[in-house]
Amino acid sequence: MNRNLLAATDGSPNAHKALEYLAWLYRDVSNVGITLLTVAAPLSPYLSQGAGSAMAEIKRLKRLEELHDSRTRECESILDKAEGVLMRNGFPKERIHRKQILESHNTVQDILNQTIKDKFDALVLGRRGLGQVASYFMGSVSQGLIQQAAGIPVWLVDDPVVSKRVLIAVDACESCIQTLDHASFALSGCTDVEVVILHVIQRFRPFLSAEENVSFEDIETLIEKHSEENIRKLLSDCQMIFSEADFSPSAVKIKIKKGLTGIAHEILSEYKKGGYGTLVLGRRGTGGWESVFPGSVSSKVINSHSSGAVWVVA
Repeated sequence: MNRNLLAATDGSPNAHKALEYLAWLYRDVSNVGITLLTVAAPLSPYLSQGAGSAMAEIKRLKRLEELHDSRTRECESILDKAEGVLMRNGFPKERIHRKQILESHNTVQDILNQTIKDKFDALVLGRRGLGQVASYFMGSVSQGLIQQAAGIPVWLVDDPVVSKRVLIAVDACESCIQTLDHASFALSGCTDVEVVILHVIQRFRPFLSAEENVSFEDIETLIEKHSEENIRKLLSDCQMIFSEADFSPSAVKIKIKKGLTGIAHEILSEYKKGGYGTLVLGRRGTGGWESVFPGSVSSKVINSHSSGAVWVVA
C-alpha cells in the first residue's frame, strides 16, 4: 500500500514547517514517498507574449533565456533546502523526489494539474509563506487550492504540534465515509497514532424538512432522533474501515457531543483541549438535518484553525 504525497514549497519558514510535519509523521513508514514541488511565479504578459518588432522580440527572447537560467537556479535552491529539511528530520533521501514548474500560467491550476497527473494521494503545504519564487504562494494560493481542489485531499500545516492524536470530525453523511477512508489510508503504519472520531449533534437548526410536521417543542427531539439513526451506521462503518487498515480497536475512539455553541466551535474546542496534532474533516457537509449551509462548518474550522495540521478531504 504505497502512498505518495506532493509537498508544495516556496522556501518559506511555513513551507518548511509542513515538511517537518511530514518527516515526523512518516520517517519510519517505509512505503510513503514525498515529492517536493516548487512553482515559479507566472511571467509578465510582456515576456510571455510575442513582441511587436523584430528588435523587441530579440530582446524578449534574450530576457527569457536569462530568466529561465535564474529561475532554474532559484527553484533548485528551494528544492535543495526543502530536501534538507526532510532529511534533517529523519526522512530518508531515497524516498524524496523533486519537481519544478518554471513556466507557470496559473499557480493554483498548475499545482492541481500536477497532483492529478501523477495521482498523488494528498497535496501538502504550509498555510502561509512568502517565498522569492512566488511571493504570494502560500497565501492566496493555499486558499485557492482549498477552494478548487475537488477530489484532492489538501493538508494545511501551521506550527506543527508534536502529538500523534488525530481528531476526525464527521457529520454522518455519505461523504464522511470518504473522509474516514482517506484518514485510515494515510495513517496506516504510523506508530502510536490515536484516532478520535467526533460527531457533534447540533441542538437546533432553523430549517426543517417539509416532510416532517412537528410542533416547535418537538424540534430538538426530532433532530436528535435523525442524528442518532445516522450515527449508528457511521459507527459501524468506522469500525470496518479502521479494522481493514490494521488499526487496533484501542487506537480508535468515538466521541459524540451535543453542540450547544455551534458545531465548528465544538470541533475546535475539542481539538484544543484534547492535545491533538492533526484535524481531519470533509470539505462539505450535507444539507438539511446535518448542516444549515453546506460547507459552512468546514470553512469556519479551517479559517480558525491555527496549530498543527488540518486535512481537508474532498
